[in-house]
Amino acid sequence: MKTQHYDYIDALRGYAILLVMAVHASRVALEWQGVGRTLVDQGARGVQLFFVASALTLAMSWTSRNDGVFRFYVRRLFRIAPMFWLGIAFFVWLDGFGPRYFAPNGIDEKHVILTSMFLNGWHPEYITSVVRGGWSIAVEMTFYLVFPLMFLFIRGWVSALTAFVLANILADKVLQFFWLKRLAIWPSISDDLVSTFLNLWFPTQLPVFIVGFLVFFAVRDARGILPVWSVRLLLTVSLLAMMGLAFYQNPVRIFGQIISIYASYGLCFGVFAFCLADGAAKFLVNSPIRYLGKVSFSAYLWHFAVLGGLTVLAKNGIDPLSLKTATHGFAFFCAFFPFLILVTVFLSTITYRLVERPMISLGNGLLNKLENRGRAISVVG
Repeated sequence: MKTQHYDYIDALRGYAILLVMAVHASRVALEWQGVGRTLVDQGARGVQLFFVASALTLAMSWTSRNDGVFRFYVRRLFRIAPMFWLGIAFFVWLDGFGPRYFAPNGIDEKHVILTSMFLNGWHPEYITSVVRGGWSIAVEMTFYLVFPLMFLFIRGWVSALTAFVLANILADKVLQFFWLKRLAIWPSISDDLVSTFLNLWFPTQLPVFIVGFLVFFAVRDARGILPVWSVRLLLTVSLLAMMGLAFYQNPVRIFGQIISIYASYGLCFGVFAFCLADGAAKFLVNSPIRYLGKVSFSAYLWHFAVLGGLTVLAKNGIDPLSLKTATHGFAFFCAFFPFLILVTVFLSTITYRLVERPMISLGNGLLNKLENRGRAISVVG
């Protein structure tokens, strides 16, 4: 679990942000249809790859640092909050307070305040109405909140598998309950928005995080044990399964299912993560993808900002890519996707160096000062 084994974690994050950027880049290629488009549309599952990588990383960090709950929460806050709060300010400036899909009546200061407190993930009109893609960060922060308690009970393979099954059952039952009670709970909100919300919020995504625990125990107990050929076979099977799920969206069911589409992808990503950790395909853990993984949090926010900025410019008559005046196909996607990656990485590098790293260092510094002060008080006492 030492730091030299963490390169594959950065690679996982790199592939996750590539998937997310791919699906959003494809939205401008409306004429593109067919098998390729179906596969790229599943880039939205890159968020679930982020969740698996997050749970795996936290489990590794928790066991190696032995920080305790307070230090854990402080580290997480300084890791996520500063960049996210900047994102709130930017998207309010970019999108204003007017109506949008997730807020048909527009947003107000309550939306902004609850989003800044990471509480936006518990209401259909708040979950991702302020920051584009902000739902995943709200879900992630909820997972951070419950992680210490979860790791107290999930201590090995049996408990992790049990938790995975129970989380899927819980997600299914909770989704059904709120769907049936939607008119009483959210009488003025459309069924489409409620359905989207119930598929995004934390209870539905919880099984995906638990896959990260399963990977943690697999890496801890089984890395280096399996023959190389079998790990490579597992890697191939996981990749084929990911592609297969794109064409078979309901491996069990959607509403009323035991294994959701999100958890199904999570399991595929879990096998993929284990294989990378075991060195099955070292060429996949390369420098460019690892760097993209390092700046992936900034990149997640920035790629939305780039796409949103281009859309706003197009609406105001500045449209060099003809986003407003023309429909595009596969060829345009092939050019636009690398463009989006390059611009996003450039901007993300800036905020990673000027915002993320300094804020992480600040959080660590504050923790060290508190620890030193506590030691001094104990010595004096």
